Amino acid sequence: MLEVKNVYKKFKDKQVLKGVSFNIKKANNVALLGNNGAGKSTLIKIISGEITTDSGSIKTNLKFDSEMGIMPQDDILIDDLRVEEIVALKLSMCNLKTDNCQQLLQKVELENFSRSYISTLSGGQKRRLSLLLSILNNPEIVFLDEPTTGMDLNAVDNFWDLMKKSAFTSVIITHDFNQIDNFFDQVCILNEGVIAANIAISEIHDSGQTVEEYYRQVVRGG
Repeated sequence: MLEVKNVYKKFKDKQVLKGVSFNIKKANNVALLGNNGAGKSTLIKIISGEITTDSGSIKTNLKFDSEMGIMPQDDILIDDLRVEEIVALKLSMCNLKTDNCQQLLQKVELENFSRSYISTLSGGQKRRLSLLLSILNNPEIVFLDEPTTGMDLNAVDNFWDLMKKSAFTSVIITHDFNQIDNFFDQVCILNEGVIAANIAISEIHDSGQTVEEYYRQVVRGG
């Protein structure tokens, strides 16, 4: 479905990615893990086309504008618009009907804020809106960078329920280890610019470990 092949990226004097390669298969849910500064967000930006690689490639038959959904770490929203206006704008850009905004907002529990200006939303509400904008065209695959940051517990639970009910292939940067064991099929650990592990969740469980235990073992070197 998508192949990341030998990707390198350097910023000034820091080599952030050092030959990253992995494949994403259809219907897989992949947890992309790593410490702060490991290069996770940089990798997502490269896959989305926001920044270019120094070398290496991203290979896919998917159309970036219609079959991929990207939720970046930082919310890219227009503060002067109302919530319903930005949803309608995104629907229009995707050539979809714009008369079901309220129904879509219910998915992320923002139906009572449809007339609110984006500038008045809390951080967690902005994350929920960003999530909706990334999935409302039902893409084949979604890349979500720390999607639950700033959300309260109910919103976090609603997010995972929504993802479980959806048919997306997903790559999600998250530190919610309580959900990683239950939701994902595969874990990909990025450490110091390289893929330190790429393994099925079932294999980790078969070894008698949780994903958190396995992750700590990998990034600490034993």
